[in-house]
Amino acid sequence: MKRGFTLIELVVVVVVMALLAALLGPAVAASIERSRVARVVADLRTVEVALEAYRTDHGHYPPVTVSCMAMDAEQVLQLPQELADGEYLPKNTRTKTSTLLEDPFHSGNTYKYAAPEPYWMNGSMQDERYAVWVPSDFPSCQSASGKADDSEGCPMSWAVWSQGPRPDKKKALSNKAPAASITWYRGTGDHGVIGRYKEKDGPSWSTLR
Repeated sequence: MKRGFTLIELVVVVVVMALLAALLGPAVAASIERSRVARVVADLRTVEVALEAYRTDHGHYPPVTVSCMAMDAEQVLQLPQELADGEYLPKNTRTKTSTLLEDPFHSGNTYKYAAPEPYWMNGSMQDERYAVWVPSDFPSCQSASGKADDSEGCPMSWAVWSQGPRPDKKKALSNKAPAASITWYRGTGDHGVIGRYKEKDGPSWSTLR
C-alpha cells in the first residue's frame, strides 16, 4: 500500500523551496541582468556599424525622430526607420519598433538614438537640426555642465543607448543621457543608461568603461 505525504511533510517541502528561492533569486536576477547588459553592448556595436554604413552611402547620419504628442512618448528618439528601410538593420514587422534590435530593458521599443542632424517631428521633416546635450569636457564626459548643441561643428556625431535597468531613478537626468557620466549604468544593481557615442571625425566610446 502506497503512503501519501503528510501535511507536515508538504509544509516542510514548501518552506525549503521558499528558502532556496530566497537564496538563489538575487543571484539568478543578477545573472539575467549581466546577460542583458552583454546583449546591449553587442547590439550597440551593431547599430554603430549601421550608422557608419548609412553615412558612407548618404554623406550624413540618419535623421532623429521626435514628437510633441504624449501618445508618442515611447517612440521619441527610437532608432531611425531609415536604417530598417535601407536594410542597414533588419526590419521588425511584428511590433511598432523600426528594427529587430529591441532594448531588452524596455520591451517593445528600440534603443535610443540622437545626433545633430535634421529630425522628424510628428511625421514632418524639420528645417533645423536636433540639439544633442554635450558635456563641457566631452569626450571625457565627467562634467555635469554642458550645452545642447545642434551645430555642424558639434563634437559628438551621434549617441545610441539603452535606458538600462530601473530607468526611472534618473528620469530627471534623461536630457543629459547618455553623454553625461552621471547618467551611466556602472554595474549590476545600478541605475542608469548603457550607451555608445562617437566623436566628430574621431573614435567611438562605450559608457561601460
